[in-house]
Amino acid sequence: MGLQKRSGRARKDGGSARYDVANAGEGEVAAKRASSMPTPTLGCHLEGLFKKGSIREDALTSIIQTFSQQIKHEFVEDNFATLLYRFLNCVKNGSPKEVALAFHAIGLLAMTTKCRDKAHELYEESVSLFSKALKPPIKKYYHEMVNSLVVVTYFCADASVETEKSMQILWDFIHQEGGTNISEDADAISILVAAISAWSCLLSTLDGWRVNSKQWKGAIPYFLSLLKTNNNEALQLVACEALFLIVEIGSLHKFSDETKAYDDIAKLVRSTVCSINPTFIKYSGSVAVGRQRVILSTRSELIQLNFLKQFLGQGGFTTHMLGNELLRDVFEFINQEGPSDTRLDIPEREEVVKQYLLPGRKPKARDKARSKEIDLSFSSSKDKLVDHRMNKSANSAKNKARTQLLNKNRTLSEERNIGHFISED
Repeated sequence: MGLQKRSGRARKDGGSARYDVANAGEGEVAAKRASSMPTPTLGCHLEGLFKKGSIREDALTSIIQTFSQQIKHEFVEDNFATLLYRFLNCVKNGSPKEVALAFHAIGLLAMTTKCRDKAHELYEESVSLFSKALKPPIKKYYHEMVNSLVVVTYFCADASVETEKSMQILWDFIHQEGGTNISEDADAISILVAAISAWSCLLSTLDGWRVNSKQWKGAIPYFLSLLKTNNNEALQLVACEALFLIVEIGSLHKFSDETKAYDDIAKLVRSTVCSINPTFIKYSGSVAVGRQRVILSTRSELIQLNFLKQFLGQGGFTTHMLGNELLRDVFEFINQEGPSDTRLDIPEREEVVKQYLLPGRKPKARDKARSKEIDLSFSSSKDKLVDHRMNKSANSAKNKARTQLLNKNRTLSEERNIGHFISED
């Protein structure tokens, strides 16, 4: 339309067709010049976070797209503080849409940084903002908020007490939304479904013996009541999921005030769930990732995987599962499609780790990630004495192993330095 108007004016002024041709040529040159311009980099988007209004929203959107589809470990480590505190600034001062985008970006930052101290800083700085943001009435962008809270806690919380702190934020939000007295309003139901699903995902990361013995006493009665008083399919599904998860992780007395035996509570839960959804107890034992499959042994793992897939999207999930070591370690997934390396694998860092395993309990990958959290409150005096001899005395097996490991790391470091100097020559 612009070219037609210009040609019309040219003809009216008595100009010739050469005016149209000249403008057309200029338009082609401008188009070529625009197409040859480099696309904005992450650095440019980071600068956009210092601007105002829609520019910040556009910058956040671009960063989210990039972090979802690519794994930017180096950029994140080099710019972690700037990214985190600009995201937090958007949460504090932005529009509702900007707040939701910023929370999503914080979640992606949480699953990209490899530094444990930075990850925990992210958790401590953001969790209180999640608590303030998740206050009714919320009609927009609640989904992004609860999902990001889960991802931040999942990758950045150091101890079970921090996980339960995030769970409490969600639990309070669930009951503020109306408890079991849910209206037929689609938004209210959708909000509750998202919050319960998020709560269940965080619960799936805990072992029964770590769960607070008083904090969740009303969980089983609440979800059972939810099943009996609501016919919404999505709401029933997440309630069934939460109940089955509680049975799977054990310690049922921590989730109910009932005086019944644990087996009776478990039977009640199973019978109630199966009467509503007979096929619920069946679930896929593996999930496709590219041309490979992730093997899942428990419903907890299935819940976590589905949640992360929803957060990242199918394409982003595949990208991160194949290339993000943090995500692969959670599900003990080995990428068979990665580049081959004929050299012997030499880890950059190793640690001596002690673990306390309850009888019959299989260790999980998440236990290794949280090896700092050691709780001997369940141990007898004899066990504590054994722990002292095995781990704290000068001649303990752990100290000997640590010395051997330090010597090994020093040797490897010297070999790498020698190789570096040779390559310099």
